[in-house]
Amino acid sequence: MIKKLIPDYVYKTIYDIPLDKLYSDGIRLILTDLDNTLISYAEELPTKKLIEWKQKVEEAGFEFILVSNSRKVRVDKFAKAFNITYQKFSTKPLKRGIKRAIKKLTSKHYEKDQILLIGDQLMTDILGAKRCKIKAGLIFPVDKSTDVKSTRLNRKMEQFFLNRIKKKMPDIYNEKLKEFDEI
Repeated sequence: MIKKLIPDYVYKTIYDIPLDKLYSDGIRLILTDLDNTLISYAEELPTKKLIEWKQKVEEAGFEFILVSNSRKVRVDKFAKAFNITYQKFSTKPLKRGIKRAIKKLTSKHYEKDQILLIGDQLMTDILGAKRCKIKAGLIFPVDKSTDVKSTRLNRKMEQFFLNRIKKKMPDIYNEKLKEFDEI
């Protein structure tokens, strides 16, 4: 299981994602988490900077879909304001919500190596992506202090696994996860 927690890409923020590189790597569909990936739990609507970034993503040739575990009305409100297709209550790391987004919400068929899921949690986003055999991108949380109880619990489990990765796979830990672990 530990290998399924290793992201393919790690970025401090979504604004640090090199869209040109992803496109040249063959990525065409970007699935993204909402809470503490795009906005903090304390926010409800996309910022102007986030809207401008989304425009760059789409202009670069990517299809972009929101995949959130939340069932709350805030997902609907955010998605409408952000003008994005979305799957809420996706139950990551389970496969069903991610697969539904890929099969039912996309404008066309994508091969698994063309899909990237971006999120801020190893236990939900990265594990969910790996279970679906798609690429996984880890983003540093926007604001951990706003995490809800379930996310705080996930972060404790995440810490346990980060320590195991550090011990069993020190090179990968140092290359991909050390900086994430230190925040």
